[in-house]
Amino acid sequence: MKTYPVNLVLDNKLVVLVGGGREISRKVPGLLDVNARVRVIAPAAHKIVRRYAAESKIEWLDRCYEPGDLKGATFVIAATGNQDVHDAVWAEGQANGQLVNVMDVIPQCDFHAASVVRQGQLTIAIGTGGAAPALAATLRKRFEKGFGPEYAEFLEYAQALRPIVAERIPTFERRAKFWYDLIEGNAITLLRSDERGLFEAKVHLLLALHEAEPVEV
Repeated sequence: MKTYPVNLVLDNKLVVLVGGGREISRKVPGLLDVNARVRVIAPAAHKIVRRYAAESKIEWLDRCYEPGDLKGATFVIAATGNQDVHDAVWAEGQANGQLVNVMDVIPQCDFHAASVVRQGQLTIAIGTGGAAPALAATLRKRFEKGFGPEYAEFLEYAQALRPIVAERIPTFERRAKFWYDLIEGNAITLLRSDERGLFEAKVHLLLALHEAEPVEV
């Protein structure tokens, strides 16, 4: 089944995790990293879940799932090993119009979590539609080798540069050309080589070139 990829903004949004085992525990760090509010519902929990709960970083309801527990959740992930619980979670989520993922039960998945590579604001998500998560994880490791911290540094610089580009280069077409020339040139290679002076010189040169009005012949 084809899926539509999106990046969710979960800042201060509630995510409910039903179950407390290893697979659920592996979801917690990534959710906290994007400032989601995490609630785990399980009578027993993995040590990672217990640690985050003890540090007040997540909410842990140490009991079994009950109808109504999904209220207010942006999305829900369930992994309990109990299909009756999964059926109940799925039914409640569908009734609420919520996105639900019952792990390893593809017919009860509105979405599939991707394997993610992050470098600052750069996010590369790799999905297999739930068919082979191990392939997604293997590809992620390959991408991690190719996308280093220079990409995070470039994006931080680009974010600060955007208002300057907007002020100095008046048209959308020329601004787009500036960004493509910068990115498709050797700018990121210069950052990777710690040549920040040359990188900034290249930026200023391209700004000057694209700022100038084209000469009509």
